[in-house]
Amino acid sequence: MAAEDAEDPVAAAAAAAHRHDDERADEWEDESFPASDPPSNY
Repeated sequence: MAAEDAEDPVAAAAAAAHRHDDERADEWEDESFPASDPPSNY
């Protein structure tokens, strides 16, 4: 993180929210299956 970001609470909060959203998207990706993979009862 850049030094100027550490002094700006708004930028720090935005960066934290972005990291949180990134982690959530990664988790959803890990839990999902490819669109080309049909359900087992298909």
